[in-house]
Amino acid sequence: MAEKSMDYVSVSQDYFIGMPQLALGGLSENWLLKECGHQHWLALAKRLDLPTPNFVDQQGRHMYAAFLVVKISYAALHQVTENSRLWIETQLTRVSPSRSYSCHDFYLEEGDMDSVGMARQPIAQVALLSSFVSRSELGNNQSVARGEMAKGDWFACEAASQMMAQHKVGRTLSDVALSVSERPFLYQPCPYADFNGADFLYFAQFQAVIDRAERFFQSDLQALNHTSERNSMALWQTVERTICYYGNINLDDGLEVDLYAMPSADQDSSLLSHCGRLYRQSDHALIANVITRKRYLDHSLVRFQEKQAGLKNSTDVGGES
Repeated sequence: MAEKSMDYVSVSQDYFIGMPQLALGGLSENWLLKECGHQHWLALAKRLDLPTPNFVDQQGRHMYAAFLVVKISYAALHQVTENSRLWIETQLTRVSPSRSYSCHDFYLEEGDMDSVGMARQPIAQVALLSSFVSRSELGNNQSVARGEMAKGDWFACEAASQMMAQHKVGRTLSDVALSVSERPFLYQPCPYADFNGADFLYFAQFQAVIDRAERFFQSDLQALNHTSERNSMALWQTVERTICYYGNINLDDGLEVDLYAMPSADQDSSLLSHCGRLYRQSDHALIANVITRKRYLDHSLVRFQEKQAGLKNSTDVGGES
């Protein structure tokens, strides 16, 4: 369902939630990003009066709407469970010949499907800023350059301007960041799982790589965030995340991730905050900056691990006496 005005297009979509959309602890953040990217492309095609998201520049070169900034806010993903009904409302506007901005509001539908007027509870908001790009050399993801679509009109947007300002700031490291390790986390992307149909390292996989780095450095990260009293197997769920993209990689190139703790001023032990810097191994170019804030996730898997550890400790103490 789509609705169009002079400066934006509005699209909505509903989902019956099952295992493809879920992850440990609730709605999958990775699926959330992928679906927002998909809705962004569909809405952009509607904004340009195209039947499908097939973007071509004036020279006939195929273009993609690559993301510059992705921002997740107000996330309560743990509220989504199996058989939930989810609703996404998307609004997109073009802000220049090359850039487009979209905002996606996620609602959990509550109540009987047969009843009149189901209640909707907001569980996340995702904002995306994209730019048309094309490769100047086939097969080389480092040859990507900005493209433009002259067709249609565009309008200024304050939210998009703020995201571009974040994109600029993201090239430098925050003064409050505390290095977690002298050595980076190394990740070798898999072409079958991490790349998309446009042959790029998929924008949503940057989030997945940061989560792997977080888990790898978790003990040190928790200590710097003043959450060291938590179990080393503690689980954390995203409340806010901002990803700024600066490049991509070619096949068989690797990633290096430097992780920095960003503890809250009030030393809230329920929060885990960090900054991740993703570098391309081949030339050590910065390709992403990721700011993440997570909240402690009380989960049965962690409670079981704590119980087992307690039983082991009591057995060890008993054996010594």
